Amino acid sequence: MSFGHLWMVALAIGPLAWAVAEWRNSARRPALALKAIAFAAILLALAEPRITFYETRVALAILVDTSMSVTPQDLDAASALATSAERGRGRNWTQVVPFAGVPRHPATEERNGNAWKLAYSPGHAAHATNLEAAVREGIATLPAGLVPRVLLISDGNENQGSITRAIWQAQQRGVPIDVVSMTGRPRPSLVLESVSMPAQVFSGERFPVDLTLESPRAEQATVEIAAEGKPLGASRVSLSAGVNQVRAHASVTASGAIELAGRITAPGLGAAHFESALTLRRPRAVLVSRDPAEAEAHLVHTLEANQFDVQPASSGVPDTLNDCQLLIFNNWDMQAVPEARQAAVETFVKQGGGLLWIGGDRNVYVEKRQEDALERTLPAKLAPPRKPEGTAVVLIIDKSSSMEGKKMELARQAAIGVVENLRPIDQVGVLIFDNSYQWSVPLRRAEDRVSIKRLISGITPDGGTQIAPALSEAYHRILPAKAVYKHIVLLTDGISEEGDSMALSKEALASHVTISTVGLGQDVNRAFLEKVAQIAQGKSYFLNDPTGLEQIVLRDVQEHTGSSAVEKDVHPEVVNRAEILDGVGIETAPPLRGYVRFQTRPTAELILRASLEDPLLVRWQYGLGRAAVFTSDAKNRWAAAWVGWPGYDKLWANIFHDLLPNWWWTTVWGAMCRSRKPRPTSTSSVRTDFNRR
Repeated sequence: MSFGHLWMVALAIGPLAWAVAEWRNSARRPALALKAIAFAAILLALAEPRITFYETRVALAILVDTSMSVTPQDLDAASALATSAERGRGRNWTQVVPFAGVPRHPATEERNGNAWKLAYSPGHAAHATNLEAAVREGIATLPAGLVPRVLLISDGNENQGSITRAIWQAQQRGVPIDVVSMTGRPRPSLVLESVSMPAQVFSGERFPVDLTLESPRAEQATVEIAAEGKPLGASRVSLSAGVNQVRAHASVTASGAIELAGRITAPGLGAAHFESALTLRRPRAVLVSRDPAEAEAHLVHTLEANQFDVQPASSGVPDTLNDCQLLIFNNWDMQAVPEARQAAVETFVKQGGGLLWIGGDRNVYVEKRQEDALERTLPAKLAPPRKPEGTAVVLIIDKSSSMEGKKMELARQAAIGVVENLRPIDQVGVLIFDNSYQWSVPLRRAEDRVSIKRLISGITPDGGTQIAPALSEAYHRILPAKAVYKHIVLLTDGISEEGDSMALSKEALASHVTISTVGLGQDVNRAFLEKVAQIAQGKSYFLNDPTGLEQIVLRDVQEHTGSSAVEKDVHPEVVNRAEILDGVGIETAPPLRGYVRFQTRPTAELILRASLEDPLLVRWQYGLGRAAVFTSDAKNRWAAAWVGWPGYDKLWANIFHDLLPNWWWTTVWGAMCRSRKPRPTSTSSVRTDFNRR
């Protein structure tokens, strides 16, 4: 027994001495004794007496390092020590806690009856040693009421956490730590000085991982990178003595925060490791297209399979592109994009967005005096038709009495405007009709424009309206004409019997003759005119005010006679084997059935070409962003054989990711290195790629 205030024990004698002195004279001796004992007890209590009972049972946490830095012999020795401790524990308590980068529960196969057979920690956690986390876990497992103790079995090669901090915490809790040292592997001579990579990338994006390695001698090394424990790939690199700059590329098709880990090994130099967090974001793509859903289903599926959020835009470029990273035009008429939206697209790309133009039969060449914003942004521009036959155009003009006045005047101006924009090799004809029809300008070459315009100026209104005979006459006259493109424009302000016009429109479609219709005023058979144009793959226009007639007719003729499409089998030819072709197997690609003629800009990068003069795939940097043009289509017309080709999805995935912005490449993760030596002056630069996903 011990006392907190020993001097109070001496005071406790006072009440007893008083009782002895008063004993003979007291008539109430029992009460006197009780008083003396009570006072003495109070004084003894104030002295704070203590009685200590010693606990002899021990709670022991056995922490075993199972990282890759220890040898198999170390693991066997640690297993034997853990087995011996458990067999000799008697009534004491023991717990084995394996650890590497993190503590873990022992696997079932690591316990064989009463014996331990510890193995390396699984996954990339095995490439780290965190003594602090292990000590904390060991202390937390100790039960209360027993004598706590920790046994740490490790080689001490800590590369995560702080053992100093863990020791201080153990001291505060009164937990002693015993240490059994492992031999461990020899310290690697290969030193990883720094690792630089983006903090945030897009899902599936190809991003760089820059490594700075110090090697004592020239050697072949292997670089391995894994995400969430799943290997992305491995590559051999040649290191020189001194500091080496190694750039690897990787891509991960996932989203959210992931752990990226790497390992660099070289014979005789050991291994260096790194780990870093990486945030993957799903990119958003806006698909501007009017193709049927089934025609572009494969393209949309490829985008979604590569973690893109796809926003269809059948009405054109959206009002805002703030949340968009990639803008795709699929088989879209460039002239149908308003000037304001073209300017918005150019700004979008300049500020870092990606732009992809995919060709198709809606791509039409129109002669212009100056480039617009969209043309400036693309790395290639539409080329004029190359064939010498030219085009043939027939204008059918209603000259009935209802066309008298401003309508007829504007109709004549529209016809003259078409003639002025044709080339001498083109053919033009003007057929007028009322109750009957006649050729104001028989179909002929547009060489003598003066006489043709004079004939058009002489058209005067009179009579009724009979459309079907005039339409049939125009079709049968233009059909045998030698021309690349044959187009008919029907202009009327009245209602007429349909006759066999629908059957004729179907026949025109089969013969590659397009028909457009223009209705003036309210008294037109709108359904009839729309149906004729739809069947013959032309366009229909309806105007209450004929003021804009000339511009509409001229533009319609340009769109239907300015196609630069080339329909023949095309085998892609590689001009520049860029990384965008990695894993595609472009040499095995089947032929395409056609493409649209574009002209590559001088500073653009031509990757594939369709012929000696015509590009197939071209790209360039425009401001902070990137733009690319693929001159064929991505559906089952020209690319029918490509849709089933194994390289189709890979090629489009590479193109999509190549155009993504990369302004999130902001932070640099520095790998901590121990015992650096003075760096030699020689430097080696190596590049390697990881393409597995």
